[in-house]
Amino acid sequence: MRNPILQVFCAVISGLMLSFAIPNDIFLLGSPIIAFFAIIPYFLAFRNCKSYKMAFLLGFIQAITTHLVSSYWLAFFKDFALFTLGASAVGTSFFAGYTAVFAYLAFSRDDKNNILDLQIFSAKQPFYTTSWFRVLFFSGMYTIYEYIKSSGFLGYPWGTVSSAMFNFPILMQLSALTGTYGITFLTVMFNCLLVEFFVTKKYAFHSEIKSKLWCDFGQVTLVFTSFFILAMIYGTYQYNKPRNPVKQLTTIFVQQNEDPWKLSTDDSTVILSQELTQKVIDELAEENKKPQLIVWSEGSLKKYFPGNYGYYKYNPEEKPLVDFIKKNKTPLLSGGGISAKTYTEIDGEQVLTRKLFNAALMFDEKGNYVGYYGKLHLVPFAESIPGIDNPVIKKIIMKAVGISAGWHQGEHLTYFDIPCTMLNEDYSTLVQNYDLSQKYVSPENKKPLVKISTPICFDDAFTDVFRPMFLNGTELFVNITDDSWSLRKSSEYQHFCIAAYRAIEYRTTLLRSCNAGYSVVLDPAGKILTDQPLFEACAKAYDIPVYEREMTMYARLGNWLPYTLLFLYLIFSVLMQQSFVKTDYIESERKLR
Repeated sequence: MRNPILQVFCAVISGLMLSFAIPNDIFLLGSPIIAFFAIIPYFLAFRNCKSYKMAFLLGFIQAITTHLVSSYWLAFFKDFALFTLGASAVGTSFFAGYTAVFAYLAFSRDDKNNILDLQIFSAKQPFYTTSWFRVLFFSGMYTIYEYIKSSGFLGYPWGTVSSAMFNFPILMQLSALTGTYGITFLTVMFNCLLVEFFVTKKYAFHSEIKSKLWCDFGQVTLVFTSFFILAMIYGTYQYNKPRNPVKQLTTIFVQQNEDPWKLSTDDSTVILSQELTQKVIDELAEENKKPQLIVWSEGSLKKYFPGNYGYYKYNPEEKPLVDFIKKNKTPLLSGGGISAKTYTEIDGEQVLTRKLFNAALMFDEKGNYVGYYGKLHLVPFAESIPGIDNPVIKKIIMKAVGISAGWHQGEHLTYFDIPCTMLNEDYSTLVQNYDLSQKYVSPENKKPLVKISTPICFDDAFTDVFRPMFLNGTELFVNITDDSWSLRKSSEYQHFCIAAYRAIEYRTTLLRSCNAGYSVVLDPAGKILTDQPLFEACAKAYDIPVYEREMTMYARLGNWLPYTLLFLYLIFSVLMQQSFVKTDYIESERKLR
């Protein structure tokens, strides 16, 4: 496959296949089977391209095809569609292109080290021409690409190989050791192996090199098989491992299915949320049960706190929010906004300004506002635009999209302690021996407490948000989200499949309460315990299990795998450069003779 047009075509086909492997409107939870074949056309084209420029182009095209097809729903993000779809597509594709350039280092010497050049096999074959090295090298670089595209301010963890694996939960368990990157590495490696098998079979009729070719292929196959079998053994054990909860939190999570773009007051949303909640409370009362936490989705309250707390004492007029909380004597967690005063120095003077935070607001059982968590990872160029406080930049953005992004990044981690039910007597005895300052039990009424974190929407796609939360004592993740603007099931399920890894990585129960879905409770193995239908107004109560905290390898070490791959890349790059110099020297000496 030396034709550049055919190579570009293969990159497009690979992008399309990966898009259909990722959760989409046909395969709602994705297709692992397609993922195990989606990279084949790309790798086939890549290993036959003849320049770094072409390698960049192939990486760029494969990535932009994947992004535009799988994340097309970003075009529904109203005024910011230009940034969310267009800018993210170009940015992601440039990451892919430049990573492909670095990956091409192991493929760039084909002219001097052709697989059919029998002189290679009459002497010591350079390591970078072997099947085992190229497969491992390419798989590693693709994994590094997914790490780069999923990290930092511009991070976009959608469109990844690992996001296609929800229907392969045994393999997903590997994320507790390696994060999602071990899953990407194994999947891409399998794709590359299939290509190498057919290439080896094609050239195996050359008797002089037949044994060498199959030996190289056998080595990398053995490596993959060993990794995969170990992953299956580990995954099977973890997925089926009995886990007994030590606490339980009876929670009502509400799905309003309200239009997030409407500019009117939130009275209708609050009233609908109350009605849905009250219906479930009444159903629990018939069973002599009482909820311990109520959760409303992101953006349910439109008035900024703490200044507008008084507003909700009297509004909505039909059913004031604070009265509703007092009546039911149950803590409420709701999405809303925070307006915080801050002083900024302008021309040597301290000027009072305000910071606005996309927040999770907590009210206690008496209706008191007790605190908030500000969203840490904002959507780039939509919720957060660098330099937006600068008048010039603000004017440009206003001119481009008509409005400006007003949110600021949250400034600290926040945890909420919620009274719960203790299930394990041994654990209960252990808790009583702890100092009350550790918040295992309430100092006031000696009730057991569960420590929850409340990541908001985009937060749940990033381990750099979840890991500090977990390491600081989180026992339950409660995520509030509003993706309803996307109007597509594929958007809701893609977000869910990415967030599901957080439950596995930290072996911690995850509740997702969303405006239109996908609202769900996941256990530490990523199993769905209960859920709600998409794009329907509904509410559900569930006794959420809380397990004893487990320090996983990934929680302890973080993204060790991509860092290790980067380190190995540097080492092998130096070795290859030295080998290139030696090969060029030998070739020049041969010509002189």
